[in-house]
Amino acid sequence: LKMAKGIRALLDTVMQALPQVGNLGLLFFLLFFIFAALGVELFGRLECSDEIPCQGLGEHAHFANFGMAFLTLFRVATGDNWNGIMKDTLREDCDSSVDCVRNCCVSTIIAPIFFVVFVLMAQFVLVNVVVAVLMKHLEESHKQMEDEIDMDVELERELEREADDEEDRALCRALEQCTSPPRPLNKVPSLPANFTYSEPKQPIPSPARRRRTLH
Repeated sequence: LKMAKGIRALLDTVMQALPQVGNLGLLFFLLFFIFAALGVELFGRLECSDEIPCQGLGEHAHFANFGMAFLTLFRVATGDNWNGIMKDTLREDCDSSVDCVRNCCVSTIIAPIFFVVFVLMAQFVLVNVVVAVLMKHLEESHKQMEDEIDMDVELERELEREADDEEDRALCRALEQCTSPPRPLNKVPSLPANFTYSEPKQPIPSPARRRRTLH
């Protein structure tokens, strides 16, 4: 996986999308729970036998209890003969009395609405929402990878520019040292450390007055 960047990015996307996918899984469970309870209430008293054959309902697909209703809805969600199960709920040879116990009739309006709404929600809406969430995180992951690559390229360019500038400065310093003549050392006279300045007590005679005095 270290070499397969695409698979690694996909796995990272799945790990990042787990919280949202978990929320969607909870929504799936809630949808199945509600429709399983409705299925037990609506189709729990339907029966299949040699006298009343069924196309979709049977020993492993029925609504007699909540557990089997849940599994039957999972089968419907996968598209496995869900139309045959719906046709079995629309039978005409059934008991339409109010106190019916076995093989009770179901409304020809409620049954199609039940299955059509469930199939639309389970097969088309929620599954596509899960795919959309994964695609969104995958796109964000690819964008983040591209941004990191661009940052690395820009950093490399900046380092190269700094290295070139440093080489140019070093070359200029070397050329200046080679072409400029050596400067002589100039001796600068300095006063002693204990020197103090004091004004003269008598005025210094000018040169002309000094000559007259000598003559």
